[in-house]
Amino acid sequence: MVPSKARVAAWGLWIALGVWRAAAADTPPAVAASSGPTTPASTDVPTGPLQEVVVTGLKASLEKSLEIKKNADVIEDSINATELGRFPDADVADSLEHLPGISITRTTGGEGESVTVRGLGTQYNIVTLNNRILATDDDSRDVAFDVLPSEVISGADVLKSPQASALEGSIGGTINLRTASPFDDPGLHGGVHAEGNYNSMSQLHGQKYSFFGTDTVADNTLGFLFGAVYSDNNQRTDSLNAYNQNIYGPTTYPYAGGAGSVPLTATPCCITFGSIFDQKKREAVSGKVEWRPSNAFTLTADALFTHLDDPQVGYNQSYYFAADPAGDGWGVPVIQNGLVTSVTSQNFTPEIVNNTINRKVDTIMTGLNASWKPTERLTIGVDTYLSLASRPEGGQDSFVTAGLVSSSPNAVDTITVTDEPNSLPDLNVTVPPSQLGLTACPTGTASKTTPGSCSYTALMNSGYLDNNKYWSTHYDGLNGYSVHDRIEAISLDNSFDVSEGFFKSILFGAGDNRREKERVDSSNDWTNGSGQYGTLYETAGCPVQCNPYTFGSQGFNVISFSSPPNFLAGAGGSYPSVLPQLNVPQLLSFLRSLNGKPNPFYCSALPCASPFAFSETLPQPNPFNSYDVTEKTATAYVELEFGGDRWSGNLGVRLVHTATDAATAVTVPVSLWTPTTINSTQTWNVQYSTAQSLVDRGQYTYPLPSANLSYWLVQHELQLRVAAAETMSRPELYELAPTSTNNAENGQPQLSYNGTAGLKPTRAYQADLSIEWYYQPHSAFNVAAFYKKIVDDIYQGTESNVNLGTLAYIGGPPGTVPGTPFLWTITAPANGAESIYDGVEISWQHFLQMGLGVHADYTRTWSKGFDQNGNPTGPVNEAPPVTASVSLIYDKGPFNVDVTLDHTSSYTYFCSQCTEVPGWPAIADSFNWLTASIHYRFLKGFDVYVEGKNLTNSIARTYLNGNPLLPWAPGQAVGQDVSGVGAGYSAYGRSYVLGASYRF
Repeated sequence: MVPSKARVAAWGLWIALGVWRAAAADTPPAVAASSGPTTPASTDVPTGPLQEVVVTGLKASLEKSLEIKKNADVIEDSINATELGRFPDADVADSLEHLPGISITRTTGGEGESVTVRGLGTQYNIVTLNNRILATDDDSRDVAFDVLPSEVISGADVLKSPQASALEGSIGGTINLRTASPFDDPGLHGGVHAEGNYNSMSQLHGQKYSFFGTDTVADNTLGFLFGAVYSDNNQRTDSLNAYNQNIYGPTTYPYAGGAGSVPLTATPCCITFGSIFDQKKREAVSGKVEWRPSNAFTLTADALFTHLDDPQVGYNQSYYFAADPAGDGWGVPVIQNGLVTSVTSQNFTPEIVNNTINRKVDTIMTGLNASWKPTERLTIGVDTYLSLASRPEGGQDSFVTAGLVSSSPNAVDTITVTDEPNSLPDLNVTVPPSQLGLTACPTGTASKTTPGSCSYTALMNSGYLDNNKYWSTHYDGLNGYSVHDRIEAISLDNSFDVSEGFFKSILFGAGDNRREKERVDSSNDWTNGSGQYGTLYETAGCPVQCNPYTFGSQGFNVISFSSPPNFLAGAGGSYPSVLPQLNVPQLLSFLRSLNGKPNPFYCSALPCASPFAFSETLPQPNPFNSYDVTEKTATAYVELEFGGDRWSGNLGVRLVHTATDAATAVTVPVSLWTPTTINSTQTWNVQYSTAQSLVDRGQYTYPLPSANLSYWLVQHELQLRVAAAETMSRPELYELAPTSTNNAENGQPQLSYNGTAGLKPTRAYQADLSIEWYYQPHSAFNVAAFYKKIVDDIYQGTESNVNLGTLAYIGGPPGTVPGTPFLWTITAPANGAESIYDGVEISWQHFLQMGLGVHADYTRTWSKGFDQNGNPTGPVNEAPPVTASVSLIYDKGPFNVDVTLDHTSSYTYFCSQCTEVPGWPAIADSFNWLTASIHYRFLKGFDVYVEGKNLTNSIARTYLNGNPLLPWAPGQAVGQDVSGVGAGYSAYGRSYVLGASYRF
């Protein structure tokens, strides 16, 4: 896809206008020719062109950022565009990572998506655009940066010490993104960019085009700015989608227990890995009109629209162990410290999984801002805006399976899993030839470990199993969240110039904000539609099912094999080297073809009262996992500004009142049953009580004092800053709604209540200190220290063995077999945890006259956590405690060269109570990201460049409890942005960009 003719025409019009204006500027007016004699050296001749010269490039960007930091009222760091419509990196998050205290998480293709500040996760920070809150496309408040093309952003400020006049809601820091103003550089200016990219791992490519134009007219009292961006990138990310341990399997070995038995903490459960393909398309249009009829009045109207179309299709191999507490079919395990690191299990079926996330997001921000100075001392400012985010994804995602079919009522394959250090496991699956309708294994596929059986790996790699007659389905999850976020706000920000002694001015204002976020979970899990075909890996037998229901028997091509280049390079382990692909539309057509046939899940004899019915598999809105949250906030503040010859400061308080309403529905399973005994792909049918509507309400009021002081120890060279404040971060929006989810469909007694409107904000008492040494122009050495005591933090409360009256039935539905109590483990969020963070930031920027420069920073954060009872829980480390970045720069003449290495240390990717094994956190390895670029500027305004990303081919890895034998990934997160990317094993490959731009 290329930009539409309308876009091309608009861009061409702007370029033509630029050429015309440039020509007009170079041609003397006709009246000048008839006037008096001219002087060749007249200073009037170059005046126009000189006003249009703008310093560009990375060096200029860093110099501007340093100047902003030097003159700021608070402790902050900044990053700025290298020119109009061009950020230092391809995405904003990557550029922010070059700043002290910043780390990022990456989505598919290695693109930066979310930001953490000073060791504090995304829930403790806010992202604003022109000091306005951005609506978001998932459950959280933090912005997914991939919805914002970097070309629409002119700069970003990370505010690390608060002030009363600034927006509340962050403990780590506030990231304020800025858009350009036509008065940043009066006159007509514009630029076009075009680039293509290529990834050496996936051998896929993409393209991006952008245009920006700005002009001021009417004697520079009226300004216009317009920009447009279009990109289309094909990406592949090799990923461990999920690898979990099982706490519901055997608890001892020997499995029957008894004297001398060895306790087992966890046993193998589920592993899914493969490649995620996405064609990420982005479109963005931004505009601004600014009127400055006088120095006393400014009126600005602005708008931003972005569209992200990013379907992520994950093709995976999948291996699920039977969760059998008795260990039936299990062999003798290898045990290390209570962990089963190798074991053989029967009753197994190897699977193929398609995990698709159809992410499409529209984001809109429109606003009107006015500033009026009715008197010399009073300034009145008004800002109002509307922010919208829409992600209509409900029921459009999928987690669907295909498995190797058995002609008997039971699974007949065997698996041996052996964990290897810093690697995916060795997976040895054996298949009896009779399962394939053979008396002996095909040539070259005989198992080397199990005589008489075939090697599944060899069957897959040889292409023998690339045949739909061997495969059918078992679990067909159709799901997804539709999320709509709407923010309406107005604020009044005034200042009065006092100028009495050291008392300079008083700032005062008020604001009103209304936010409504709606999530509709559409899925077929809660209706049992996902498990309707749960017995098709096996064959029930006559008269209900005399032959297997395979894809091929019904005439459908659901599965196929491929061999992507560099597939799972560096992952380690032993398993098939092909990538099986499952076609979802073909699968759904196969399911429709079974309509009316006897369903062995429900029927053991004919006639069958419950035949297959595809309509029951279609996703339906789930009332007890959907919500509508409304949050209304009123604020008021007063701030006093002081200053002298060598010092300045502010002291103030911000009052915040918030009321929330959360609407949802509540229910609990009353029973669950399965027609089969324990095997690796068991399906449970779950019945629920009638859902009851619920509206939960909460409110809170907090005063938030703050103070900032700066003092020039050496005038204009050495500056000391100190700051203190009370801050807060609000609960995530989904934590305000008492929705519920459970894992009964997998036979596991896990019930999670996800929120309550009564949750209070997390609060913090913080102090900051920094010393900034500007020892020469455009160079500085800075050291900052910070301390934060966090209280009322949100934790997950847990209660085990809770009897809610749920009964489980094995072997048939209620009434056919006895039921047993199904005792739940229940989790729910609550306030009460505490933690302490302190740390130090060091940054250095230095440029030589010859054009060489360096920009480097280092941050170290220490943390201590305490549970709701005050018991120490050790370091928190939910974001990397150590971050560092170093850039080597050459910028002189036509050349601009830079090389940047960003480093993040190991950290807690998932907390110890958030993984499947209580007390075992998921620990991410340290990670490095190397980028480089070369720009060559020629003629007037032309630039060609080459850029490289992830040049060291870094791979993200995560391990359960930090154990190198247990790579870990969370699996599908319904309604979120990615699945399994950035955890366990995630390979992005090296990417290269070739581009050109023209600026006029």
